[in-house]
Amino acid sequence: MGKGAEIKPLIKVHYDAQGDILTFEFTEEPQPAIAEEAADDVWVRFDPKTHRVVSVDVLNFSSRVSEAFGPSMTYTERSDP
Repeated sequence: MGKGAEIKPLIKVHYDAQGDILTFEFTEEPQPAIAEEAADDVWVRFDPKTHRVVSVDVLNFSSRVSEAFGPSMTYTERSDP
């Protein structure tokens, strides 16, 4: 990271079980952004003017977890406030 670069805090993590997508959000409100595939099934959305990351989506998340940690490892999202 460049000198003096601002680190944006993680705002929210959401898992969409139906789509099997884990999303990390770095903004309070949705905003226009450009998406690029950063790696296989990993998409980064960023503001085209500032190049700040808006969100990161990890597709096929459950199979990636299973492949990395074995079939007994699963992901469940916390439901408490």
